[in-house]
Amino acid sequence: MRVGLGTRAWHWLALVAAAAGLFVAGQAAFGEEDKAPRYVKDGTADLELTVTGRPIPETLAVAEQAVVRLKERDAEGLAELARESGGAESTARDWVKKWGDAAQKPVVVDFDSDTIDTWFVEFRFKGESKPLSVELRHKGAGRGDTSQGIGIVMTEGYYDKS
Repeated sequence: MRVGLGTRAWHWLALVAAAAGLFVAGQAAFGEEDKAPRYVKDGTADLELTVTGRPIPETLAVAEQAVVRLKERDAEGLAELARESGGAESTARDWVKKWGDAAQKPVVVDFDSDTIDTWFVEFRFKGESKPLSVELRHKGAGRGDTSQGIGIVMTEGYYDKS
């Protein structure tokens, strides 16, 4: 009596193993798409944030990221949200120093009337008497140019250190 697999069984086994190997290799090569929403990936899901006014999605995203950076006391990350780099690092450090503690509390982000290329935004942190007022503008070359996103105006002298 013969014990073991015949030639035909070995061929089927090899075919199944090859198919499984291709499937695993395909998953590794292409990876599974990360289906987590943006707000889960970028840290905005945990914000205690209320929005007033009428932001556009791009301005809301910048405002949310600014709150995340302030909350994490991440001056470098906050400076990356700037419209232009000139003076952004210094301004971001000042904002983190002044508003980092306040950013640990709930915040109301108030968007003033929207325009084509400039948005005035106030961050009202709970327990603070004055808001952090910022200006958002397109990073692109011209009025209404959305090609490079929207950034916070952080040029030297824009922020009053008082």
